Amino acid sequence: MTYFNEQPLGAPIGTEIVDLDLSEPLSDRAFAALGEAFARHPVLAFRGQTLAADRMSAFARRFGPIMAGVDPKYRHPDTPEISFLTNVDQDGGVDQFGARRASAWHYDGSFSTAPPAAAMLYGIELPAIGGGTEFADTARALERLPAALRQRIEGLQTVNHFGLGPEGRDYYDGLTPERWGQYRPVRKPLILAHPKTGRPGLSFCMIHTAGIAGMRHGEAAELLRELLAHVAQTDNVYYHRWRPGDVVLWDEHATMHRNAGDFPPAQRRIMLRAMMLP
Repeated sequence: MTYFNEQPLGAPIGTEIVDLDLSEPLSDRAFAALGEAFARHPVLAFRGQTLAADRMSAFARRFGPIMAGVDPKYRHPDTPEISFLTNVDQDGGVDQFGARRASAWHYDGSFSTAPPAAAMLYGIELPAIGGGTEFADTARALERLPAALRQRIEGLQTVNHFGLGPEGRDYYDGLTPERWGQYRPVRKPLILAHPKTGRPGLSFCMIHTAGIAGMRHGEAAELLRELLAHVAQTDNVYYHRWRPGDVVLWDEHATMHRNAGDFPPAQRRIMLRAMMLP
């Protein structure tokens, strides 16, 4: 039985799921078929959806427990496990942090010992110009590394600490000592095997990867930027051009992503986010 159709998104990393209404509960068989598509394509796009926060939460929980966002300011008032990604403040003005938030390449929860396995965004209001999200295939980037660079990074471990990555300044500016005290450095392999497929990929975050064990700070930052140049090559990236009602689901173990930062801050960009633990 066919539960939905698929069509290419124009990049190997993703596919569009057609004829599936996420506001309605999925049967176990339909969800299993969706899981198979997700295993083949670490980015799935669904167009034309209408989701209240509680329905988005119900769909997200099929993938695992939802990890609440770290900043209570952006949590949904009625469904707090769902967070807003928005550049609109409470008074209707421009939230400057919200406009540039997540514009560095990253994977969610890299500073945590238990990061999410998957995440999703739902577009509500989008800029007329730009406002896209980019996704990169970290396994394909590893496979295409020059041999000498691949050999150089074998066995290395990243040191991750909230906001202390090469492009993390926006995240740690203004942190209170109380909140800062919630975080400790976390070590992880720079080359990480996918927990389900076993396929290895690069695993680092330009926001929260503070360094590499055994390297001086400047040397580690230089290496991260060299690796990022391979991850972010144009033919390794899918740019999602948002329309209201779009949902994008992605595999955190197989991708990096970022807010493309290509929209005027005064144009409203309001989205809902869920992050799902394994």
